[in-house]
Amino acid sequence: MFVLKFTSSAVADIKAVIPKHLKGPLRKELVRKVAPDPVSCSHGLHGQLEGYRSFTWQEYRVVYKVFDDLLVVAVVGVGLRSPQSAENVYRKLEVLAQTGQLAQGMLFSLRGFTTREV
Repeated sequence: MFVLKFTSSAVADIKAVIPKHLKGPLRKELVRKVAPDPVSCSHGLHGQLEGYRSFTWQEYRVVYKVFDDLLVVAVVGVGLRSPQSAENVYRKLEVLAQTGQLAQGMLFSLRGFTTREV
């Protein structure tokens, strides 16, 4: 089972995009589907976001990166699923990736995790 960690950017997205009454159900869906197997319930992204995955739930899209060695899923962005919104979510994350802020956000959200010893 993977641990879900959220970057500050993802938390801000959730506050701005997800209505209050849907935050709990979204979290439950992430725990139910993403935490056990983050790859099979999502699709891989390409271009500047290669290595990231996108999970869809209702009319929302959750973008994350899987760290198999840590058993962690770092959620980096959340947005609406409409074609216009998809471009905006991905575009925002691409800008964060170009400036290094996406990596920095993930590092802050992953503090305290170390690779699991076998």
